[in-house]
Amino acid sequence: MPSIELSVTLSKDEAEFIKSSENIGINTRFGIEKALWRSGKDIHAEFKRQTIAKTKTGRLYILRTDSGTRRKHRASAPGETPASRPPSVGGGEYRKGFGFNVRGQHELVIGDTAAHALWPEAGTSRMRKRPGLANSVGASERDIIRNLSVGIEEAI
Repeated sequence: MPSIELSVTLSKDEAEFIKSSENIGINTRFGIEKALWRSGKDIHAEFKRQTIAKTKTGRLYILRTDSGTRRKHRASAPGETPASRPPSVGGGEYRKGFGFNVRGQHELVIGDTAAHALWPEAGTSRMRKRPGLANSVGASERDIIRNLSVGIEEAI
């Protein structure tokens, strides 16, 4: 792992700066971890927002709820984040299954634990891709960059 070295000559009054420069590597790693965690929260919020958005352009279905009433549901079109079916008709697992994990200062892992999560993300022979996770990361790109720059700046 590359190390960071900093040599500065200061008067006795600036001892605090010297102390903080000695810990610059540790502080920077902590700042990056914190920024990755913030980015995970931002991606999660964006994923949830896109999943429940009413601006889907796919096919319109009439669904029956558990009580037998009928309800309209607009599905997602290829390339859109999958639409979340309401819990009253057996939906919501895809949206609720989203999660993230920060592994040290190098890795942010995002994923979905729903049993069918891979099908919309990768597509099938009968259904084109509806990349919810990829769309959320793409929409959060600016936030990720901001979080990293702020996290490192705060740490230093």
